[in-house]
Parts: sequence; structure tokens; C-alpha cells
Amino acid sequence: MFHLEDINYVAVLAATVATMILGFLWYSPILFGGAWMKQIGKKAEDMSGGGPLTYVLTAATALIGSWILAAIVTLTDGTVGAGVIAGLLIGIVVSAKIGMNYLFEGRSGGLFIITSGYHVVSFLLSGLIIGAM
Repeated sequence: MFHLEDINYVAVLAATVATMILGFLWYSPILFGGAWMKQIGKKAEDMSGGGPLTYVLTAATALIGSWILAAIVTLTDGTVGAGVIAGLLIGIVVSAKIGMNYLFEGRSGGLFIITSGYHVVSFLLSGLIIGAM
């Protein structure tokens, strides 16, 4: 039986922080920031960062995703392998749903790969962290 107290909240917090760091790197010039900006038709000087509320809401969505993943891993044997598999599966599901929107919105395949790639890798990393802790 699943109980909220069975979730490792330290692991959830660590996965949330890792998701935020990965996002910072993923969408920066270090990794895919240049290609992402080109795909969305913006330049670095056009990017304001959205202000503090954007980062608070981004952290909240990362926290929700990490908590749900931790709940799923808690329902399994809670190992690193279970965390990685659950993270990968959730990342693929999220990417498939994003793909549906991209098709109807006429967005590019390149933007889909950047966006969905981030979600797959972030859930995979979060699953690894949650399963390891």
C-alpha cells in the first residue's frame, strides 16, 4: 500500500534541483540554447527570462514532476533500475503528448527534438536520483 510518508522528500528535492540545473544548461549556449532560440525565432537579446515568477513556476512544475515520479518509484521496488525505467517511460509519455501539440501547432521537428529531449533526459536523471536515494 502506498503512503505519502513513504516518499523520499529529500530525493524529490534533489531531483527538482537537478531538473532546474539541467534546464539551465540545456537551454543555454553551452548545449542547445542557440538552436532552441533559432527554432523559436528569437535572439539572445529578445530573451528577458520572464522574471522571478517564471522561475518560481518552473521550479513548481519540476517539483510536481519529481514528486509524481517518486510516488511511482515508491510503488515499485524503489531501486535505481526502477527509477531509471519509470523516468524514461514518463519522459517518453510527456514527449509523445508534446508531439501531439507540435503537430497541430505546426512547430518544427528540431524544436520538438530539443524540447522532448530535455524532458526525457530530465525525467531519466530524476529517476536515477530518486531510485538511488
